[in-house]
Amino acid sequence: MIKMKLIMKLKNILIGIGLITSLQGVQSCIDDRGNYSYISNEELLPVTISGFEDTTVIIRSTLNITPVLENMDDESRYIHLWYAAPSVTAGFTPQRDTLSLEKDLSFEVTYESGTYNLVYELRDPKLDIYVRKQVLMTVQSDVSTGWYVMKEENGETDIDYISMDGKKIENLITASGQERLKGKPVKMAYQSSRYTPVIQNPDGTTTRLNNKRAFHVFSDQDIKIFNADNMALFYNYEDYFYEVPEVCKPENCGMYSTDFYAINAGKVYSIYGMSPNSGMLGYAKPGLYEVHPDMVMGTYGVMLFDTKTSTFYNTSSSGSSMNLFPEDSEGGISPTNMDVDMIRMLVRKEGNPSTAFAVMKNKNKDEHYVFDMSYSMASYPIVDIDTVPAHCEMPETKVMGTSLYASCIYYSKKEADGDVLKVYKNVKIDNRESELKRFPGEEIVYIVNATSRYGAPADEVFNHLVVLTNSATGWKLYRFNVIGQTPEIETEPAFVYSGKGTAGYVMLRN
Repeated sequence: MIKMKLIMKLKNILIGIGLITSLQGVQSCIDDRGNYSYISNEELLPVTISGFEDTTVIIRSTLNITPVLENMDDESRYIHLWYAAPSVTAGFTPQRDTLSLEKDLSFEVTYESGTYNLVYELRDPKLDIYVRKQVLMTVQSDVSTGWYVMKEENGETDIDYISMDGKKIENLITASGQERLKGKPVKMAYQSSRYTPVIQNPDGTTTRLNNKRAFHVFSDQDIKIFNADNMALFYNYEDYFYEVPEVCKPENCGMYSTDFYAINAGKVYSIYGMSPNSGMLGYAKPGLYEVHPDMVMGTYGVMLFDTKTSTFYNTSSSGSSMNLFPEDSEGGISPTNMDVDMIRMLVRKEGNPSTAFAVMKNKNKDEHYVFDMSYSMASYPIVDIDTVPAHCEMPETKVMGTSLYASCIYYSKKEADGDVLKVYKNVKIDNRESELKRFPGEEIVYIVNATSRYGAPADEVFNHLVVLTNSATGWKLYRFNVIGQTPEIETEPAFVYSGKGTAGYVMLRN
Protein backbone atom coordinates (compact mmCIF):
# COMPACT_ATOMS: atom_id res chain seq x y z
CA MET A 1 0.00 0.00 0.00
CA ILE A 2 2.83 2.35 0.95
CA LYS A 3 4.67 1.31 -2.16
CA MET A 4 1.60 2.12 -4.26
CA LYS A 5 1.32 5.62 -2.77
CA LEU A 6 4.99 6.29 -3.51
CA ILE A 7 4.49 5.29 -7.12
CA MET A 8 1.42 7.59 -7.49
CA LYS A 9 3.30 10.48 -5.88
CA LEU A 10 6.23 10.02 -8.21
CA LYS A 11 3.87 9.93 -11.20
CA ASN A 12 2.25 13.23 -10.18
CA ILE A 13 5.65 14.83 -9.77
CA LEU A 14 6.68 13.72 -13.27
CA ILE A 15 3.41 15.05 -14.77
CA GLY A 16 3.93 18.40 -13.07
CA ILE A 17 7.49 18.63 -14.36
CA GLY A 18 6.19 17.82 -17.90
CA LEU A 19 3.52 20.56 -17.77
CA ILE A 20 6.01 23.14 -16.55
CA THR A 21 8.42 22.19 -19.31
CA SER A 22 5.72 22.41 -22.03
CA LEU A 23 4.53 25.82 -20.81
CA GLN A 24 8.07 27.09 -20.84
CA GLY A 25 8.30 25.86 -24.43
CA VAL A 26 5.18 27.78 -25.42
CA GLN A 27 6.46 30.91 -23.75
CA SER A 28 9.76 30.43 -25.50
CA CYS A 29 7.97 30.19 -28.90
CA ILE A 30 6.02 33.35 -28.25
CA ASP A 31 9.00 35.33 -27.09
CA ASP A 32 11.53 34.02 -29.55
CA ARG A 33 10.09 34.86 -33.00
CA GLY A 34 13.44 34.36 -34.56
CA ASN A 35 12.98 30.60 -34.47
CA TYR A 36 10.50 30.74 -37.47
CA SER A 37 10.53 31.98 -41.12
CA TYR A 38 7.63 34.24 -42.22
CA ILE A 39 6.80 34.49 -45.98
CA SER A 40 4.81 37.48 -47.31
CA ASN A 41 1.88 37.16 -49.74
CA GLU A 42 4.03 38.82 -52.37
CA GLU A 43 6.59 36.03 -52.05
CA LEU A 44 3.97 33.29 -52.01
CA LEU A 45 2.13 34.79 -55.02
CA PRO A 46 4.65 36.92 -56.93
CA VAL A 47 2.39 37.47 -59.98
CA THR A 48 2.16 41.02 -61.37
CA ILE A 49 -0.82 42.21 -63.41
CA SER A 50 -0.63 44.76 -66.24
CA GLY A 51 -2.03 45.35 -69.73
CA PHE A 52 -4.95 47.65 -68.89
CA GLU A 53 -5.43 51.08 -67.34
CA ASP A 54 -8.25 53.60 -66.69
CA THR A 55 -10.67 53.49 -69.61
CA THR A 56 -13.75 55.17 -71.10
CA VAL A 57 -16.43 53.01 -72.71
CA ILE A 58 -19.72 53.68 -74.50
CA ILE A 59 -23.00 52.02 -73.53
CA ARG A 60 -23.86 49.11 -75.85
CA SER A 61 -20.19 48.67 -76.81
CA THR A 62 -18.09 45.63 -75.85
CA LEU A 63 -15.09 46.02 -73.56
CA ASN A 64 -12.35 43.45 -74.29
CA ILE A 65 -9.31 43.13 -71.99
CA THR A 66 -6.54 40.51 -71.88
CA PRO A 67 -4.49 41.01 -68.73
CA VAL A 68 -0.72 40.49 -68.87
CA LEU A 69 0.42 38.17 -66.05
CA GLU A 70 4.11 37.91 -65.17
CA ASN A 71 6.02 35.63 -62.75
CA MET A 72 3.37 32.96 -63.02
CA ASP A 73 4.10 29.26 -62.60
CA ASP A 74 1.12 26.97 -63.23
CA GLU A 75 -1.74 29.10 -64.62
CA SER A 76 -4.25 26.25 -64.41
CA ARG A 77 -4.36 26.30 -60.62
CA TYR A 78 -5.51 29.91 -60.29
CA ILE A 79 -9.04 31.37 -60.16
CA HIS A 80 -9.87 34.48 -62.22
CA LEU A 81 -12.49 37.09 -61.30
CA TRP A 82 -13.56 40.34 -62.99
CA TYR A 83 -16.04 42.60 -61.24
CA ALA A 84 -17.20 46.24 -61.20
CA ALA A 85 -18.78 48.54 -58.63
CA PRO A 86 -19.80 52.22 -58.61
CA SER A 87 -16.86 54.43 -57.65
CA VAL A 88 -19.07 57.07 -56.05
CA THR A 89 -21.73 56.11 -53.52
CA ALA A 90 -24.03 58.10 -51.28
CA GLY A 91 -23.31 56.62 -47.87
CA PHE A 92 -23.92 52.96 -48.71
CA THR A 93 -21.70 50.00 -49.58
CA PRO A 94 -21.54 49.59 -53.36
CA GLN A 95 -22.71 46.28 -54.78
CA ARG A 96 -20.20 44.31 -56.80
CA ASP A 97 -21.30 43.07 -60.21
CA THR A 98 -19.43 39.97 -61.38
CA LEU A 99 -18.46 40.34 -65.04
CA SER A 100 -16.43 37.21 -65.78
CA LEU A 101 -14.71 34.19 -64.25
CA GLU A 102 -12.32 33.88 -67.17
CA LYS A 103 -8.88 35.41 -67.58
CA ASP A 104 -9.91 37.42 -70.65
CA LEU A 105 -12.76 39.91 -70.18
CA SER A 106 -15.39 40.42 -72.88
CA PHE A 107 -18.15 42.58 -71.40
CA GLU A 108 -21.11 44.21 -73.18
CA VAL A 109 -21.55 47.54 -71.42
CA THR A 110 -25.12 48.10 -70.19
CA TYR A 111 -24.45 50.30 -67.18
CA GLU A 112 -25.77 53.81 -66.72
CA SER A 113 -23.36 56.61 -67.48
CA GLY A 114 -21.00 57.26 -64.57
CA THR A 115 -17.72 56.02 -63.09
CA TYR A 116 -17.04 52.49 -61.85
CA ASN A 117 -14.14 50.63 -60.26
CA LEU A 118 -13.15 47.80 -62.60
CA VAL A 119 -11.25 45.03 -60.80
CA TYR A 120 -9.36 41.94 -61.96
CA GLU A 121 -8.51 39.44 -59.23
CA LEU A 122 -6.22 36.39 -59.47
CA ARG A 123 -6.62 33.95 -56.57
CA ASP A 124 -4.60 30.94 -55.42
CA PRO A 125 -7.24 28.60 -53.90
CA LYS A 126 -4.66 26.43 -52.11
CA LEU A 127 -3.09 29.26 -50.17
CA ASP A 128 -6.31 31.37 -50.20
CA ILE A 129 -4.44 34.51 -51.19
CA TYR A 130 -4.87 36.77 -54.19
CA VAL A 131 -3.46 39.70 -56.15
CA ARG A 132 -5.61 42.23 -57.98
CA LYS A 133 -5.54 45.30 -60.18
CA GLN A 134 -8.17 48.08 -60.03
CA VAL A 135 -8.76 50.79 -62.63
CA LEU A 136 -11.43 53.45 -63.20
CA MET A 137 -14.01 52.73 -65.90
CA THR A 138 -15.97 55.77 -67.15
CA VAL A 139 -19.23 54.85 -68.90
CA GLN A 140 -20.74 57.28 -71.38
CA SER A 141 -24.17 56.97 -72.97
CA ASP A 142 -24.36 56.54 -76.73
CA VAL A 143 -27.61 58.51 -76.78
CA SER A 144 -27.59 62.12 -75.68
CA THR A 145 -28.47 65.38 -77.40
CA GLY A 146 -30.01 64.84 -80.80
CA TRP A 147 -33.18 63.85 -82.63
CA TYR A 148 -35.44 60.98 -81.59
CA VAL A 149 -37.74 59.83 -84.37
CA MET A 150 -40.69 57.71 -83.22
CA LYS A 151 -41.73 55.33 -85.96
CA GLU A 152 -44.07 52.38 -86.47
CA GLU A 153 -43.27 49.03 -88.07
CA ASN A 154 -45.63 46.05 -88.17
CA GLY A 155 -48.01 47.65 -85.69
CA GLU A 156 -45.31 48.45 -83.11
CA THR A 157 -43.46 51.64 -82.14
CA ASP A 158 -39.68 52.01 -81.93
CA ILE A 159 -37.25 54.96 -81.98
CA ASP A 160 -34.46 55.94 -84.36
CA TYR A 161 -31.83 58.22 -82.82
CA ILE A 162 -29.71 60.76 -84.72
CA SER A 163 -26.94 62.51 -82.81
CA MET A 164 -26.16 66.19 -83.40
CA ASP A 165 -23.25 65.15 -85.63
CA GLY A 166 -25.49 62.91 -87.73
CA LYS A 167 -24.68 59.44 -86.37
CA LYS A 168 -27.72 57.17 -86.25
CA ILE A 169 -28.82 54.29 -84.05
CA GLU A 170 -31.80 52.47 -85.54
CA ASN A 171 -34.47 50.81 -83.43
CA LEU A 172 -33.18 52.10 -80.12
CA ILE A 173 -35.72 50.13 -78.09
CA THR A 174 -35.08 46.70 -79.61
CA ALA A 175 -31.34 47.38 -79.93
CA SER A 176 -31.34 47.74 -76.14
CA GLY A 177 -33.03 44.38 -75.65
CA GLN A 178 -36.45 45.86 -74.82
CA GLU A 179 -39.88 45.18 -76.28
CA ARG A 180 -41.44 47.74 -78.60
CA LEU A 181 -44.64 49.56 -77.73
CA LYS A 182 -47.87 48.30 -79.22
CA GLY A 183 -49.49 50.66 -81.74
CA LYS A 184 -48.50 53.86 -83.53
CA PRO A 185 -46.34 56.72 -82.21
CA VAL A 186 -47.98 59.52 -80.25
CA LYS A 187 -45.25 61.42 -78.38
CA MET A 188 -42.24 61.10 -76.10
CA ALA A 189 -40.83 63.40 -73.44
CA TYR A 190 -37.35 63.60 -71.93
CA GLN A 191 -36.91 64.08 -68.17
CA SER A 192 -33.39 65.33 -67.51
CA SER A 193 -33.28 64.65 -63.75
CA ARG A 194 -35.20 63.88 -60.54
CA TYR A 195 -36.97 60.78 -61.81
CA THR A 196 -37.36 58.35 -58.89
CA PRO A 197 -38.84 55.03 -60.03
CA VAL A 198 -39.35 52.10 -57.68
CA ILE A 199 -37.90 48.86 -59.07
CA GLN A 200 -38.57 45.27 -58.08
CA ASN A 201 -35.55 43.30 -56.85
CA PRO A 202 -35.06 39.57 -57.57
CA ASP A 203 -35.77 38.73 -53.91
CA GLY A 204 -39.16 40.47 -54.02
CA THR A 205 -38.10 43.64 -52.23
CA THR A 206 -38.22 47.07 -53.87
CA THR A 207 -35.69 49.85 -54.26
CA ARG A 208 -36.36 53.51 -55.00
CA LEU A 209 -33.84 54.88 -57.49
CA ASN A 210 -32.83 58.52 -57.22
CA ASN A 211 -32.26 61.34 -59.69
CA LYS A 212 -32.56 59.31 -62.87
CA ARG A 213 -33.00 60.55 -66.42
CA ALA A 214 -36.00 59.11 -68.22
CA PHE A 215 -37.85 58.85 -71.53
CA HIS A 216 -41.65 58.80 -71.21
CA VAL A 217 -42.74 57.12 -74.48
CA PHE A 218 -46.40 57.08 -75.57
CA SER A 219 -47.99 55.18 -78.45
CA ASP A 220 -51.73 55.11 -79.15
CA GLN A 221 -51.98 51.73 -77.38
CA ASP A 222 -49.13 51.64 -74.90
CA ILE A 223 -46.78 53.52 -72.55
CA LYS A 224 -43.22 52.64 -71.52
CA ILE A 225 -40.74 54.54 -69.36
CA PHE A 226 -37.06 53.95 -70.10
CA ASN A 227 -33.79 54.93 -68.46
CA ALA A 228 -32.48 57.68 -70.75
CA ASP A 229 -28.88 56.47 -70.29
CA ASN A 230 -29.09 52.81 -71.21
CA MET A 231 -32.77 52.28 -72.20
CA ALA A 232 -33.39 49.94 -69.26
CA LEU A 233 -37.12 49.64 -68.64
CA PHE A 234 -38.50 51.43 -65.59
CA TYR A 235 -42.25 50.92 -66.11
CA ASN A 236 -44.76 49.34 -68.47
CA TYR A 237 -48.25 50.79 -68.93
CA GLU A 238 -49.70 48.51 -66.23
CA ASP A 239 -47.08 49.62 -63.67
CA TYR A 240 -47.12 53.31 -64.53
CA PHE A 241 -50.43 54.22 -62.84
CA TYR A 242 -51.45 53.92 -59.20
CA GLU A 243 -54.84 52.95 -60.57
CA VAL A 244 -54.68 51.56 -64.10
CA PRO A 245 -57.29 53.31 -66.33
CA GLU A 246 -60.06 51.18 -67.80
CA VAL A 247 -59.31 52.61 -71.26
CA CYS A 248 -55.76 52.62 -72.62
CA LYS A 249 -55.69 55.58 -75.00
CA PRO A 250 -52.49 57.64 -74.51
CA GLU A 251 -52.89 61.03 -76.22
CA ASN A 252 -50.18 63.40 -75.03
CA CYS A 253 -47.34 63.87 -72.56
CA GLY A 254 -44.95 66.64 -71.69
CA MET A 255 -42.24 67.72 -69.28
CA TYR A 256 -41.85 71.25 -67.98
CA SER A 257 -39.05 71.85 -65.48
CA THR A 258 -39.58 69.12 -62.86
CA ASP A 259 -43.29 68.57 -63.59
CA PHE A 260 -44.74 65.93 -65.90
CA TYR A 261 -48.22 65.92 -67.47
CA ALA A 262 -50.06 63.23 -69.41
CA ILE A 263 -53.41 62.79 -71.11
CA ASN A 264 -55.02 59.35 -71.40
CA ALA A 265 -58.53 58.90 -72.78
CA GLY A 266 -59.32 62.57 -72.17
CA LYS A 267 -58.21 62.53 -68.51
CA VAL A 268 -55.30 64.52 -67.05
CA TYR A 269 -52.53 63.01 -64.93
CA SER A 270 -49.39 64.53 -63.44
CA ILE A 271 -46.21 63.94 -61.43
CA TYR A 272 -45.07 66.69 -59.09
CA GLY A 273 -41.30 66.60 -59.25
CA MET A 274 -40.49 68.70 -56.20
CA SER A 275 -41.67 66.15 -53.63
CA PRO A 276 -40.80 62.46 -53.08
CA ASN A 277 -42.64 60.21 -55.52
CA SER A 278 -42.39 56.83 -57.21
CA GLY A 279 -42.26 58.16 -60.77
CA MET A 280 -45.79 56.88 -61.31
CA LEU A 281 -48.88 58.76 -62.44
CA GLY A 282 -51.28 59.58 -59.65
CA TYR A 283 -55.04 59.49 -59.95
CA ALA A 284 -56.64 61.46 -62.78
CA LYS A 285 -57.76 64.98 -61.93
CA PRO A 286 -61.40 64.59 -60.85
CA GLY A 287 -64.32 65.72 -62.98
CA LEU A 288 -66.62 64.80 -65.89
CA TYR A 289 -64.39 66.52 -68.43
CA GLU A 290 -62.81 65.07 -71.58
CA VAL A 291 -59.95 67.25 -72.72
CA HIS A 292 -58.61 67.80 -76.22
CA PRO A 293 -55.23 66.03 -76.73
CA ASP A 294 -53.36 69.36 -77.10
CA MET A 295 -52.10 71.14 -74.00
CA VAL A 296 -49.95 74.14 -73.10
CA MET A 297 -47.55 73.76 -70.16
CA GLY A 298 -46.11 76.64 -68.19
CA THR A 299 -44.29 77.59 -65.02
CA TYR A 300 -47.31 77.09 -62.77
CA GLY A 301 -49.31 74.37 -64.51
CA VAL A 302 -50.98 73.32 -67.73
CA MET A 303 -53.81 74.77 -69.85
CA LEU A 304 -56.35 72.40 -71.44
CA PHE A 305 -59.65 72.51 -73.31
CA ASP A 306 -62.66 70.40 -72.29
CA THR A 307 -64.42 69.15 -75.42
CA LYS A 308 -67.65 68.36 -73.52
CA THR A 309 -68.29 71.89 -72.25
CA SER A 310 -66.04 73.86 -74.63
CA THR A 311 -64.24 75.32 -71.63
CA PHE A 312 -60.61 76.21 -71.01
CA TYR A 313 -59.24 74.75 -67.78
CA ASN A 314 -55.97 74.92 -65.93
CA THR A 315 -54.43 72.64 -63.34
CA SER A 316 -51.05 72.06 -61.73
CA SER A 317 -48.92 69.01 -61.07
CA SER A 318 -49.40 69.40 -57.32
CA GLY A 319 -53.09 70.29 -57.53
CA SER A 320 -56.05 67.92 -57.37
CA SER A 321 -58.66 69.93 -59.28
CA MET A 322 -59.45 71.31 -62.72
CA ASN A 323 -59.78 75.07 -62.37
CA LEU A 324 -61.70 77.62 -64.44
CA PHE A 325 -60.04 80.74 -65.76
CA PRO A 326 -61.35 84.12 -64.64
CA GLU A 327 -63.59 86.19 -66.90
CA ASP A 328 -62.14 89.13 -68.80
CA SER A 329 -62.37 92.32 -66.74
CA GLU A 330 -62.97 94.27 -69.95
CA GLY A 331 -65.91 92.16 -71.13
CA GLY A 332 -64.11 89.90 -73.58
CA ILE A 333 -65.37 86.48 -74.67
CA SER A 334 -65.80 84.04 -71.81
CA PRO A 335 -63.34 81.08 -71.67
CA THR A 336 -66.18 78.97 -70.24
CA ASN A 337 -69.02 77.21 -72.13
CA MET A 338 -67.93 78.65 -75.46
CA ASP A 339 -69.73 78.29 -78.78
CA VAL A 340 -66.61 76.93 -80.50
CA ASP A 341 -64.89 73.57 -80.87
CA MET A 342 -61.12 73.25 -80.77
CA ILE A 343 -59.29 71.96 -83.84
CA ARG A 344 -55.72 72.40 -82.58
CA MET A 345 -53.90 74.22 -79.79
CA LEU A 346 -50.32 74.88 -80.94
CA VAL A 347 -47.62 75.79 -78.43
CA ARG A 348 -45.34 78.68 -79.37
CA LYS A 349 -43.25 79.31 -76.24
CA GLU A 350 -43.35 77.74 -72.79
CA GLY A 351 -42.64 79.82 -69.69
CA ASN A 352 -44.40 82.49 -67.68
CA PRO A 353 -46.43 83.24 -69.61
CA SER A 354 -46.62 80.45 -72.18
CA THR A 355 -48.02 81.41 -75.57
CA ALA A 356 -50.02 79.45 -78.13
CA PHE A 357 -52.42 79.65 -81.06
CA ALA A 358 -55.76 77.86 -80.74
CA VAL A 359 -57.50 77.10 -84.05
CA MET A 360 -61.24 77.04 -83.33
CA LYS A 361 -64.44 76.32 -85.31
CA ASN A 362 -67.79 77.97 -84.68
CA LYS A 363 -70.46 75.45 -83.65
CA ASN A 364 -73.28 77.31 -85.35
CA LYS A 365 -71.79 78.47 -88.64
CA ASP A 366 -68.97 77.69 -91.03
CA GLU A 367 -66.45 80.05 -89.50
CA HIS A 368 -62.97 79.54 -88.07
CA TYR A 369 -60.83 81.59 -85.72
CA VAL A 370 -57.29 81.82 -84.44
CA PHE A 371 -57.19 82.53 -80.70
CA ASP A 372 -53.96 84.16 -79.56
CA MET A 373 -53.44 82.61 -76.10
CA SER A 374 -51.26 83.61 -73.16
CA TYR A 375 -51.18 81.23 -70.19
CA SER A 376 -50.01 82.13 -66.70
CA MET A 377 -52.54 80.07 -64.71
CA ALA A 378 -54.48 82.75 -62.85
CA SER A 379 -54.99 85.28 -65.64
CA TYR A 380 -57.58 85.55 -68.39
CA PRO A 381 -55.92 83.59 -71.23
CA ILE A 382 -57.32 85.02 -74.49
CA VAL A 383 -55.23 87.87 -75.90
CA ASP A 384 -56.88 88.26 -79.32
CA ILE A 385 -59.28 86.52 -81.70
CA ASP A 386 -58.91 86.71 -85.45
CA THR A 387 -61.45 85.39 -87.93
CA VAL A 388 -59.84 83.22 -90.61
CA PRO A 389 -60.92 84.28 -94.13
CA ALA A 390 -63.36 81.78 -95.64
CA HIS A 391 -61.08 80.91 -98.58
CA CYS A 392 -58.16 79.80 -96.37
CA GLU A 393 -57.14 76.13 -96.26
CA MET A 394 -55.29 76.04 -92.94
CA PRO A 395 -58.20 75.21 -90.55
CA GLU A 396 -59.14 72.10 -92.53
CA THR A 397 -55.70 70.49 -92.44
CA LYS A 398 -54.52 67.83 -89.99
CA VAL A 399 -50.82 68.66 -89.64
CA MET A 400 -49.92 72.08 -88.23
CA GLY A 401 -47.01 73.74 -86.47
CA THR A 402 -46.11 77.21 -85.24
CA SER A 403 -43.17 79.59 -85.32
CA LEU A 404 -41.30 80.57 -82.19
CA TYR A 405 -40.91 84.14 -83.42
CA ALA A 406 -43.27 84.95 -86.33
CA SER A 407 -47.05 85.20 -86.04
CA CYS A 408 -47.86 82.29 -88.33
CA ILE A 409 -49.01 78.68 -88.57
CA TYR A 410 -47.27 76.17 -90.82
CA TYR A 411 -49.41 73.42 -92.33
CA SER A 412 -49.41 70.71 -94.99
CA LYS A 413 -51.73 70.44 -97.96
CA LYS A 414 -52.28 67.15 -99.74
CA GLU A 415 -51.94 67.03 -103.50
CA ALA A 416 -51.89 64.15 -105.95
CA ASP A 417 -48.10 64.05 -106.35
CA GLY A 418 -47.22 64.67 -102.70
CA ASP A 419 -47.71 67.09 -99.83
CA VAL A 420 -47.01 70.81 -99.94
CA LEU A 421 -45.65 72.79 -96.98
CA LYS A 422 -47.52 76.08 -96.65
CA VAL A 423 -47.73 78.92 -94.16
CA TYR A 424 -50.71 80.90 -92.82
CA LYS A 425 -49.72 84.39 -91.67
CA ASN A 426 -51.80 85.47 -88.71
CA VAL A 427 -51.99 89.09 -89.84
CA LYS A 428 -54.88 91.05 -91.27
CA ILE A 429 -54.00 90.91 -94.96
CA ASP A 430 -55.87 89.45 -97.95
CA ASN A 431 -53.28 86.88 -99.04
CA ARG A 432 -52.48 85.12 -95.79
CA GLU A 433 -51.41 81.74 -97.20
CA SER A 434 -48.41 80.93 -99.35
CA GLU A 435 -46.42 77.91 -100.48
CA LEU A 436 -43.00 77.20 -99.00
CA LYS A 437 -41.85 73.78 -100.26
CA ARG A 438 -43.12 70.75 -102.22
CA PHE A 439 -42.42 67.16 -101.18
CA PRO A 440 -43.08 64.90 -104.21
CA GLY A 441 -44.13 61.40 -103.22
CA GLU A 442 -44.02 62.23 -99.49
CA GLU A 443 -46.61 62.80 -96.76
CA ILE A 444 -45.90 65.44 -94.10
CA VAL A 445 -46.73 64.08 -90.63
CA TYR A 446 -45.12 66.55 -88.20
CA ILE A 447 -43.93 70.18 -88.22
CA VAL A 448 -42.05 71.99 -85.46
CA ASN A 449 -39.84 75.07 -85.10
CA ALA A 450 -36.76 73.97 -83.13
CA THR A 451 -33.77 75.97 -81.91
CA SER A 452 -30.39 75.24 -80.34
CA ARG A 453 -30.03 75.19 -76.58
CA TYR A 454 -29.38 78.39 -74.66
CA GLY A 455 -25.67 79.15 -74.51
CA ALA A 456 -24.71 76.86 -77.40
CA PRO A 457 -21.37 77.68 -79.11
CA ALA A 458 -21.70 79.99 -82.11
CA ASP A 459 -21.03 77.19 -84.59
CA GLU A 460 -23.84 75.08 -83.07
CA VAL A 461 -26.57 77.76 -83.01
CA PHE A 462 -29.58 77.06 -85.26
CA ASN A 463 -33.18 78.10 -85.83
CA HIS A 464 -34.79 75.38 -87.95
CA LEU A 465 -38.21 74.49 -89.24
CA VAL A 466 -38.26 70.70 -88.84
CA VAL A 467 -40.47 68.71 -91.21
CA LEU A 468 -41.01 64.96 -90.81
CA THR A 469 -42.31 63.00 -93.81
CA ASN A 470 -43.18 59.43 -94.84
CA SER A 471 -43.02 57.73 -98.23
CA ALA A 472 -42.98 54.23 -99.66
CA THR A 473 -39.28 53.93 -98.79
CA GLY A 474 -39.48 55.12 -95.16
CA TRP A 475 -39.25 58.39 -93.25
CA LYS A 476 -37.26 61.57 -93.80
CA LEU A 477 -36.44 64.39 -91.42
CA TYR A 478 -35.73 67.80 -92.96
CA ARG A 479 -34.16 70.76 -91.15
CA PHE A 480 -34.69 74.10 -92.94
CA ASN A 481 -33.03 77.34 -91.89
CA VAL A 482 -35.62 79.93 -90.85
CA ILE A 483 -34.89 83.37 -92.29
CA GLY A 484 -34.54 85.70 -89.32
CA GLN A 485 -37.73 85.99 -87.32
CA THR A 486 -39.97 85.74 -90.37
CA PRO A 487 -42.20 82.85 -91.46
CA GLU A 488 -39.94 82.24 -94.48
CA ILE A 489 -37.42 79.42 -94.83
CA GLU A 490 -34.50 78.59 -97.08
CA THR A 491 -35.99 75.95 -99.39
CA GLU A 492 -32.81 73.87 -99.54
CA PRO A 493 -32.59 71.89 -96.29
CA ALA A 494 -29.56 72.33 -94.06
CA PHE A 495 -29.79 68.66 -93.01
CA VAL A 496 -31.74 65.60 -94.17
CA TYR A 497 -31.92 62.29 -92.28
CA SER A 498 -33.78 59.15 -93.28
CA GLY A 499 -34.78 55.76 -91.92
CA LYS A 500 -37.10 52.80 -92.22
CA GLY A 501 -40.68 52.61 -91.00
CA THR A 502 -43.57 55.05 -90.74
CA ALA A 503 -42.68 58.04 -88.57
CA GLY A 504 -45.13 59.96 -86.41
CA TYR A 505 -43.20 62.26 -84.09
CA VAL A 506 -39.73 63.71 -83.55
CA MET A 507 -38.28 65.01 -80.29
CA LEU A 508 -35.21 67.24 -79.97
CA ARG A 509 -33.17 66.55 -76.84
CA ASN A 510 -31.09 69.68 -76.37
